[in-house]
Parts: sequence; structure tokens; C-alpha cells
Amino acid sequence: MEVRNSLRSNPNDTTMTFTAQLDEMLVALRQAHARLLAPMAHQQLLLPEDPEIFREDVLGYVMDEWGAELRKEGHVLEEVTSWKDPASSYPRYELRLQGGQVVDLLFSGIYPESLHLHISKAAPNKNQFSDAHTVAVPLLVSNDPNALLYSIVGGLQDFGKA
Repeated sequence: MEVRNSLRSNPNDTTMTFTAQLDEMLVALRQAHARLLAPMAHQQLLLPEDPEIFREDVLGYVMDEWGAELRKEGHVLEEVTSWKDPASSYPRYELRLQGGQVVDLLFSGIYPESLHLHISKAAPNKNQFSDAHTVAVPLLVSNDPNALLYSIVGGLQDFGKA
């Protein structure tokens, strides 16, 4: 008998609430965080001057690992490569949950001062975001992928408690 870590009782249910969608993401994040507990050398703790290096080496790595955990549960996390924000070099992702639900994940902020993850139900127009169902999670800007993952997990857990 296979045991799944999903919070849904029926994996074929396509009518997940926004909170249930956040719970699905949190389960996969916790699993990714458990795998990534590797120590960093002290010289690696300095943030790179170039935001693209942070984006590729830290944020991209964290999202790849989170995506791998989500794939195990039947979800698909992909970067929206057509998204370009001239004021920010942070990426945007689309998460297609098993059953067809789509969630937008947008990172924003001013590097290296701030980083936020905005999670919302996907809008039909890819350049819009839903204000009806949205969560904004402030994140730690760190060169340590574990710290970044921990801040995402903590932020989503805080939302779940509210």
C-alpha cells in the first residue's frame, strides 16, 4: 500500500480550495528542505553582487528542488520564461496542480534588500494576477538555499495558522 504525503483525501478531486493548494505546495517544500540540509562554507555566505548569479545559483536551485518534489506528487512547476520585469530580475513560475488547477508564483523585490514570493490563483491573461486569492510571503535574501527554503516554509506555515 502506497502512502502519499498529500493532504488531499481524494487525489482525483479537482476542486481544491486555494488553502488546499498552498498546503500541497508546503508538503513538497518540507520534503525538499529535508533533503537539502547540507552545510555551507563561511565564504559562501556572502551574497553575490550580480543578482543574476543569486537568481541562477540559489533561487533556481531551490525552485528546481521544490519542482522535483512537486513532480513526485503529480504536479508541474515551470518557470515562465516569457515573463520579464524591467525593475526586477526575479522570476515567475506557474504551478499546474494535479487535476488542472493553476497557481502563479512570482518573486519580487529589490536585490539584495528584499525578496517576496507572491502566490495567487492563475488569471487567464498571463500578465495579470488574481487579487481575490493571493498570499505574499516575505523571504530571507541569503546565499544559503536552506535558509531560503526555510523562509518559504515558515511563511506558508504562518499563512496556514492565520
